[in-house]
Amino acid sequence: MEQVSEISRQSGCVVVRFTGGEKLVVPRPLFHERPLKVGQNVGAAEYLLFLHLRGYPHALDAAVRLLSVCDRSEREIRARLERVGYPRPCIERVIEKLYAEELLDDEALAEHWAQSRAHRHGRARIRRELTRRGVDPETAQAATSRLSDEEQLADAIRLTGKYLGRTHGAMDRKLYQRTLAMLARHGYDADIARRALEAIAKGEDAGEEPPDLYYHP
Repeated sequence: MEQVSEISRQSGCVVVRFTGGEKLVVPRPLFHERPLKVGQNVGAAEYLLFLHLRGYPHALDAAVRLLSVCDRSEREIRARLERVGYPRPCIERVIEKLYAEELLDDEALAEHWAQSRAHRHGRARIRRELTRRGVDPETAQAATSRLSDEEQLADAIRLTGKYLGRTHGAMDRKLYQRTLAMLARHGYDADIARRALEAIAKGEDAGEEPPDLYYHP
């Protein structure tokens, strides 16, 4: 038996420390189901077994709630559940269940994200965003490859026009390089960026930029 020395509540979980230095991160629903208090003698191994046995339904509920807010990648779901203390076997069962119920789909997420971000950013930046969200590089590449060069160019022209509209003075080498750098930050490749500048120089303009309506977690 070990004695509980400290209990601290954090977002989504409760951190329990024992006099021997051990620490357990307990998901809040499980802590409410079997609460502890400071000074209580507890079998830490027994309590950990309880987390394994009762963790799955709570972890599944938590994952479904996350997905009800917006699409998530497998890695995002795993990270959220791990952070609040759900044991790995429970998380594996949850991931398997979500795929079986078609609630988890990294390819669909990548496609939706790429299409929703396409009018604001280029392929490279969208790929970086997807990989940061846990989508594998091949899936991110496949989603962005379906964005047409024509649409990418039109959006780059629009962005360039707005950017240059906020500057003063004639186009010179310094402004030209700054504009290319701006387009690169937005993920447009060098060829699209140069073509956008050429189009602006010829007086072409794609009009106003549409709003970004996609949810950001």
